[in-house]
Amino acid sequence: MKKYLAILMAAVLALCAMTAWAESKEPAELYRADFTAENMGGWEANNAKGSVTDEGAFLITGRTADWNAPKRMFALTPGVEYTISVEVYQDKADEATFMISVEHYAGGTPSWENLVTGTVAKGEWTTLEGTFTMDKFDSYALYVETLNNANLDYQIKNFVICGPEGAL
Repeated sequence: MKKYLAILMAAVLALCAMTAWAESKEPAELYRADFTAENMGGWEANNAKGSVTDEGAFLITGRTADWNAPKRMFALTPGVEYTISVEVYQDKADEATFMISVEHYAGGTPSWENLVTGTVAKGEWTTLEGTFTMDKFDSYALYVETLNNANLDYQIKNFVICGPEGAL
């Protein structure tokens, strides 16, 4: 009986250790933008002009509204927690506020959310990063826009989405 109890205790401890490991496991990188002249990876310059720089960044020019921005559709999974990040560069304003936002559709009706907000200083690559859990919608487009700086040219690179394996 003691032998079976010892085996049972060992099994319970092993299960607890495996559960703790699984819960502490870092989210996987599900997507990373690769901006090249040959392959924009589904990104578009939404109501603006877009081009790829020699450094592999997506340059956005010719904007007339804050939402004129680099944009890409993603197959996000409702209820899943994602971490998103992007590096942003601008060299015109002393400081500019940027947001990673989502445009989502339900039954053909669009709605929008700002997921991450941050300030980008002139001449410095700045990382915007945040975590969000998406509600259920029919489709999702993530984009990087400005706040109250509609004509600002800027660049993005290293747009990354992390989350559980298979959630994208």
